[in-house]
Amino acid sequence: MSLPIAHVNGIELYYEIHGEGEPVIFGNGVFSNTLGWVYQLAIFSKEHQVILYDMRGQGQSEKPDSPYSFDIHAEDQKALLEELDIPMVHHVGISYGAELGLVFALKYPEMLKSLVVCSAVSYIGPLLSNMAQLWRNACMLEDPELFYNATVPLNFGETFLREQTALLEQAKERYTQLEYPALVRLIDAFLELAITDQLPKIQTPTCVIVGEKDILKPAYPYSSLIHEKLPNSEMVIVRDSGHAVTFEKPEEFNSVVLGFLCKQSQ
Repeated sequence: MSLPIAHVNGIELYYEIHGEGEPVIFGNGVFSNTLGWVYQLAIFSKEHQVILYDMRGQGQSEKPDSPYSFDIHAEDQKALLEELDIPMVHHVGISYGAELGLVFALKYPEMLKSLVVCSAVSYIGPLLSNMAQLWRNACMLEDPELFYNATVPLNFGETFLREQTALLEQAKERYTQLEYPALVRLIDAFLELAITDQLPKIQTPTCVIVGEKDILKPAYPYSSLIHEKLPNSEMVIVRDSGHAVTFEKPEEFNSVVLGFLCKQSQ
């Protein structure tokens, strides 16, 4: 059976569609893929048409050997939605995928009904820049164990790390299968992000979500600044969660987002 592939902007994007209802497109974390929404898919697809896809450089999508950017990702997403004949969506993203949501809202506001921005930033502060450079160096070496050790302590809170050792051991295998040159290009795109001054232009109703114990992209200054700058936003801090809120606290995340989407659909 052939994969569901959309030909957009000269590349192939892998996508999935599940359920029926108002369309919701999900934006993956930088090193993730459509499987990253394993704790969301079943519940969201009961009420919505769920669109999952891998951005260029991710998962089963094409990984061209050329620079990536959030503008390019936004153009890819627009072309994908046009290919699928979906004129307007709710956009739910985490981290890199949430930052894409912000850029998409700036470029194509007419295509968004609402926006969920989880574990995101609008600029790269010096500490975050150094952490991202560490990840980039590990990718350049194409060393899965080093990359795992560099990323996992920053992605998950201490409670999750203590209680989910078996799950984390399984994740180590996935690190051996990553295509590291593409990850370098994704990190380079992330390091160019600087949109804080543009945020007040976003009129789309937005829910900003962040883990209380996110040390990679902490609530203060990042999520609080996004909430402050967006004129039509609300903010939720998820207790005892690190960066990967969708994995660490899926029930809380799902409840907040489904409630927010319901309000926007009324």
